[in-house]
Amino acid sequence: MRLPSRRTALALGAAAFGGLALPARAQAKKNITIAIQFGTSHLATTVADKLALFARHAKDNGIGDTSFTVQRVSGSPAINDGIFSGTLDVGAYGPTALLAAWLKTRGSFDIRGIAACNEAVLTLYSNDASVKSVADIKPEMRIAVTATTAPQAILLRMAAEKAFGPGQASRFDKQMVVLPHPDATVALISKAAIQLYFAAPPFISTLEASGKCFKVVDGNAIIGRSYSGALLGATSKFAGANPAAVATIVAGLREAMDLIKSDPAQAAKLYMEVEKTALSPAEVEAAIRAQTFTVEPQGMMAFAGFMQRNGELKEAPAKWQDVFFEPVSKGQGS
Repeated sequence: MRLPSRRTALALGAAAFGGLALPARAQAKKNITIAIQFGTSHLATTVADKLALFARHAKDNGIGDTSFTVQRVSGSPAINDGIFSGTLDVGAYGPTALLAAWLKTRGSFDIRGIAACNEAVLTLYSNDASVKSVADIKPEMRIAVTATTAPQAILLRMAAEKAFGPGQASRFDKQMVVLPHPDATVALISKAAIQLYFAAPPFISTLEASGKCFKVVDGNAIIGRSYSGALLGATSKFAGANPAAVATIVAGLREAMDLIKSDPAQAAKLYMEVEKTALSPAEVEAAIRAQTFTVEPQGMMAFAGFMQRNGELKEAPAKWQDVFFEPVSKGQGS
């Protein structure tokens, strides 16, 4: 199956966000729906939901009669559709998707971030031991990413530019294959159609345990710093009408992150109660211990600068705070 080019994907993205009607005036909601995706990147939201932390902080913030429901969906299109239609109030975004949504919806839905969920641990793996760096990737090799505009794809472009010089960011674009994390994991281990895959936890643990896959490079080495993996975002209509709910979500995530740090075994148990995995409890716990969970956004400006320079973002924010609502915008992000 032929995949759309990066230029086509960007044009489609612009069309999806462009021409949106201005949202109607909002009122405070009593039932708030949060949509997340699969994987331990969203562990803090899972823990907060399972332990009723959102409900506890809602009471503290004077909105004890407000309920919070967490749904799991596959892919950002479903989240965007829900946010625009009003069936979802808060949705999970990667850093690159949030930047795109922020720019495309200014003056209409005005999507911005509520909080980060974690610092990413994205790592490029190969089932070919001869691939020691991105410079060893051959033209015939196929590279699995979750989307051609996802953080993994942007990191791959960063790595290409770093290895081959200016103007080479798109070097691997035609070699990208879009696959969900579970499918990419199976395909890489079985050597079915792909030779590389930009993986995320807990799928990294599965690749490592197979003994058939080899680390090429991780995202921190490419970008040169820590960076957010998942973030929660919403419209200004929602945030403006529900400031106590926004504060409740941030407080619930903070408490959940404290628990994850102090008791990763319990966090692993809670995760395995809601998501199917072939990993053992010990392996899930190890994947959790390898991550940092924080509400402070990281690396947003690094992504924005690269994306603007390479035509994937027409305009970068002047500062990371422009892309987030309070209280997180008053914090220590980057």
